[in-house]
Amino acid sequence: MISDEEGRLQEIRSQLARNQEEINEVTAAFRALNREPDDVRRAAIVQGRISLYLDTAAQLAIGPRVEDRTEELRTRIAELETLLSEDAQGDRLTSFLSLINQEIRSKAQELELEHSSSMLRLDVNRLTVVADTPDGPVPLKDMGSGDNHLGYHVATLLSLHEWFAENDNPVPGVLILDQPSQVYFPPDHVGEEVLESDDRILLLNIFKAIHRTLRRLDGKLQVIVMEHADLEDPAFSDHVEHRWRRRDGQALVPAAWITSEAD
Repeated sequence: MISDEEGRLQEIRSQLARNQEEINEVTAAFRALNREPDDVRRAAIVQGRISLYLDTAAQLAIGPRVEDRTEELRTRIAELETLLSEDAQGDRLTSFLSLINQEIRSKAQELELEHSSSMLRLDVNRLTVVADTPDGPVPLKDMGSGDNHLGYHVATLLSLHEWFAENDNPVPGVLILDQPSQVYFPPDHVGEEVLESDDRILLLNIFKAIHRTLRRLDGKLQVIVMEHADLEDPAFSDHVEHRWRRRDGQALVPAAWITSEAD
């Protein structure tokens, strides 16, 4: 912007230089006219003034006077550079993460996760959650069982989406979770096992945490869960859109679309 303004300023200076040349020419003509008879000299003076006025008026019509905003723009650029400096960005990130960490801890306590009583923080450099305990930092990988890992992932993702939505950040308000109940099944399950009562409660708590966030954001976030577990609790069953079962010939990819046998 400064470069553009300086270019326009240079153009104006060039116009002023041309005007000065014309003035010099008119002055030289006046000196020559001093040697002419008075009537002729006065006529030439009037003619020159008319010509000068018309030339000046034409220039003003084509190019209106440009306001010199160089200093104003320099000040604005300095303000933006200060705002975007590494120190300012670091302070803003620290402040925002502090608020997000409070939400992560609140959700972790609602889910009764291990270390939820400790101070929790999202480590953006290592992309993990860390609990600061009297014995030192405990990263997510050391926070116990799979249901803790699931709970902290869900708590962190929901807290981030809450921050994005409530502060009008341009992050799409969509969260997709693929089979969160997998942590409660054995590795070699075939989809027929039934969840134990304790595991059902833990899984329902995950869905209830999701529902609380959705109600809080009031349409600013959509959560899509692909899940083979089918719970009868309204917190789950009332929100099921499709039930795909192999035994019923239903699937995400319809059987009619498959035109050749797989090996």
